[in-house]
Amino acid sequence: MKHIKFQDTTLRDGEQTPGIAYNLKDKLELTEAIISLGIDSIEIGFPAASEEEAKIIEIIGSQFNNSKTEFVVFSRAKEEDINIAYKSLRNTRNKKIQIVAPASDLHILHSTKDNKSSLLKNLEKSLIFAKEKFINVQFTAQDAPRADLNFLKEMVEIAISKGVQTICLPDTTGFSLPNDYADLISSIKSIIDRDKGIILSAHCHNDLGLATANTIAAINAGADQVEGTINGIGERAGNTPIEEIVAILDLKYKDLLSSNLNLSLFKKVSKQVEKITCISTHANKPIFGKNVFMHASGMHQRAMIENSNTFEIINSKKFGIEGGNIAIGKLSGRAGVQKVLDDLNINIEPDRINEFLAFIKNKSVDLKEINNSIMKSLVKDFINK
Repeated sequence: MKHIKFQDTTLRDGEQTPGIAYNLKDKLELTEAIISLGIDSIEIGFPAASEEEAKIIEIIGSQFNNSKTEFVVFSRAKEEDINIAYKSLRNTRNKKIQIVAPASDLHILHSTKDNKSSLLKNLEKSLIFAKEKFINVQFTAQDAPRADLNFLKEMVEIAISKGVQTICLPDTTGFSLPNDYADLISSIKSIIDRDKGIILSAHCHNDLGLATANTIAAINAGADQVEGTINGIGERAGNTPIEEIVAILDLKYKDLLSSNLNLSLFKKVSKQVEKITCISTHANKPIFGKNVFMHASGMHQRAMIENSNTFEIINSKKFGIEGGNIAIGKLSGRAGVQKVLDDLNINIEPDRINEFLAFIKNKSVDLKEINNSIMKSLVKDFINK
C-alpha cells in the first residue's frame, strides 16, 4: 500500500526565515529531533552557500550515518555546487542531492543569464554530472506553477531520461490555488513512467495561506512525497507545516500515513524548533497553537466535559498534547468553572457557584487570562469578601 513520504526542510528552507541562522549545535539538535519523528528524508542544507555550511553538513552526515533517514542537500544546476555537495556527504551512506533550476519565464530571466535552450542543455549536463556522484538525485523545477507547461514538461522529461528518481514541483511563491496545483501535479504525473518508480513531490509556500490545502490537493492528485517544515517556518509566510499534513492524513486518509511516524513526539519537536529559532507558535496555529485545545464558551465547555469529540476533532494525546483545556473568563459557564475547581481540589458550596461565576466574570474584564494561580487567588478573595 502506498504511504506518503515526508521530506523535512526545517534545516534548509526553514533557515531562510528572516532572523534565523543555525549553528552546528542547532543543526545537530534539530537533525536528531526530526529523525526521532520517523521522517523519510531531511534536507540538511545548501553546502555551496559557505565553507562553514559545507562543514556543518559533513559533520551531520557523519554523526548520523547509521540513521535510516535519508539526508538531502540542495544544489543549483552547477558542477561547482554539485562537487561541493558531494564532498560534504561523501562519507554518508543514505544521501540524495536536490538539483534546482528555474522553470518560469520570470525566474529564468532574473535568476540566470540563460535562455531556455541553454538552460535545458545546462540542466542535462548538470544532471549527468550529479548522477556520477549520487545514486539518488531529485530534480526541483523552481516556480513550477508559473512555468509554461510545455517547457516544464521538457525539463521533467530531461530529468527522467537522466535517471532522476524524484521530481519536485514547488509552488515557490505560494501562488497556486488548490485546483491549479492539483492540475499541475496531474499533468506531470501523466508523463512519468510509473514503472521506473519515480517519486512526484509537492513543496508549497504559504503566501496566500494555502500551503496545507495545496499539499492535500497534490496528494489527491497523485503526489507521492510532500515537503515542509516543523511549525511551518520558512521565508516570507513560511512553508507547509508538516504536522498539519500528518494530522489531516491521520484523521481523513489514515491508509496513506506510514506507521513509522512517531506522532506523539511532534509537540516536543515543535517546542525544540521554537527554542532554537526564538519564533513562538501563534496562539491560533493549527495543531500546536495554545488555543487549539482550549475552550472559552460556556456552552462548548459543558459539551467538552461530557464528550471531547464535540469540539476537538484531533486526538490531542496522539500528538503529545494535553487536550480538553478550559479557559475561564467572561464567557465561561457553571460546568466549566466547576471542572476547574475540581481539578484544583477547591471546594465551593454548590449554592454559591453561580455567585462565584458572576464574581469571576466581573474580574475577567481586567485580568484577560485566568490561570490556575490567579484562580486560586480569586477563590481566596471571593471567600474573604
